[in-house]
Amino acid sequence: MSPYHVDGFMFAGINSGIKKNGQLDIGLIVAEKSIPCAGVFTTNQVVAAPVIQSKKRLAERAMARAIIVNSGNANACTGESGAADAQTMAGHVAKHLNCESRDIQVCSTGVIGAPLPMNTLLDGIDKAMDTLDQASFFDFAEAIRTTDTFTKARRAEITIDGRTYCIVGASKGAGMIHPDMATMLGFVITDAPISESDIDALWRRTCQKTFNAITIDGDTSTNDTALFMASGAAGGAPLVGDHLARFEDTLLNLTSELSKDIVRDAEGGTKLVEIAVSGGLSFNDVQTVANTIALSPLVKTAIHGEDPNWGRIIAAAGRSGVKMDPDQLTLSFDDIELFSAGEWRGLEAEKRVHSIMLRNEYTIRLDLAQGDQSHSIYTCDLSADYIRINADYRS
Repeated sequence: MSPYHVDGFMFAGINSGIKKNGQLDIGLIVAEKSIPCAGVFTTNQVVAAPVIQSKKRLAERAMARAIIVNSGNANACTGESGAADAQTMAGHVAKHLNCESRDIQVCSTGVIGAPLPMNTLLDGIDKAMDTLDQASFFDFAEAIRTTDTFTKARRAEITIDGRTYCIVGASKGAGMIHPDMATMLGFVITDAPISESDIDALWRRTCQKTFNAITIDGDTSTNDTALFMASGAAGGAPLVGDHLARFEDTLLNLTSELSKDIVRDAEGGTKLVEIAVSGGLSFNDVQTVANTIALSPLVKTAIHGEDPNWGRIIAAAGRSGVKMDPDQLTLSFDDIELFSAGEWRGLEAEKRVHSIMLRNEYTIRLDLAQGDQSHSIYTCDLSADYIRINADYRS
C-alpha cells in the first residue's frame, strides 16, 4: 500500500504535453462522492479564472467531489476565454464522474497571460481519469510543480477513540511567496469525518498559522489556492470538541511542514529562518513586526551572508509602524541574546550567533515586552540566484 493512501480518494499525475520537457503537468484528486471541502484563496485583486470559479462554488456550498490541477499555465489575465476554459475543465471532469460541475475545484499554475492549450489539456484529463488509483498521490504532488526543485508531500496519522485517521498533503511554490496568501498551491485530504459546518473555520485557522505565515519575496500570485477535503471514509461521527481540537493540532503540524517546505525550496534560497515575535499588545502588532523583518532585503541578505547584523533587524522592527520602546526589546538567535536593554550584548555573543547562522535552519526571536501576543513568520535568505532565476523565468 502507498504511504500516501487515504480511504475514500483516488489520484493521478500525468504529462499531457503542456510542459514540453515531459514533466508531469496534470494532477487529479477524486473522492468517492461529494464531501466537505474548504478553500482559502489569494487576496490579490488580479485573480485567475480558476480561482474566481472555485471560490464562488465553495461559497455557495462547502462540498466537492474532485480537484483538477494543471501546471505550466496559470490561466490568469486571459479574459472571457480563460473563464470559459476553467468552466470547461470542471465540466469535463464532472462528465467523467457523472456529477455536477459545481463539485469540481479547478486550479492552474504557471506563466500568466497565455491561453490554455485546451485540446491538449482535455486529452490529458482523459488520460488522468484512466490512470486513477489509490497509490498515485505522489504523482499528483509532482504534477503540480513549476519552479519547485523537489516534490512536497507529507503524511500524518492520529488515533481518536480507537480509530486511526490519516491526513495527507501536497504543496507547490518556490517564488512569489508572501501572505495573504503565500504564492502557492496546497492540497490536504483526510479520511476523518469533518462536518460541512466545521470545515471552513477549521481550515482558515490552520492556514492563518501556516500557508499564510511564510514569505520568500513579498509577492503574491493570481492563483494562490489551498484546499482541504474530508472523506469521512475511516468512519465515526463528525469530530467535535476535544476530538476535533486534537485533529486540528495534527492538521496544523502537517500543514506547517508543507508550508516550511515551500520556504526550504525558495528560489535561490539556502536558509529557512523563523522570525518569532512575542510580547505584543495585539496579534496585528506581532504579525506586522514579524512581516516587516521577514521581508527586509537587508535582513535577508545578512541571513544569506551569515552576518549577525542585529542593527538591521532592530531597524526593520522600528519602521514597522508598531509602537515599541527600543530599551525594552530583546533580540535572540535561538537562545543566544544579541541585543537587550537597548544595547549590543558584545563580541562573544556575536560569535556564538554567527555559529548559529551557519546552520540551514534557525530562529530569530524578538520580544517586544508589551503584552502576551506572539506570531511567527518563516522566511529565507536573498541571494544572487533568486535574481537569476526570476530574470529568466519566461525565457
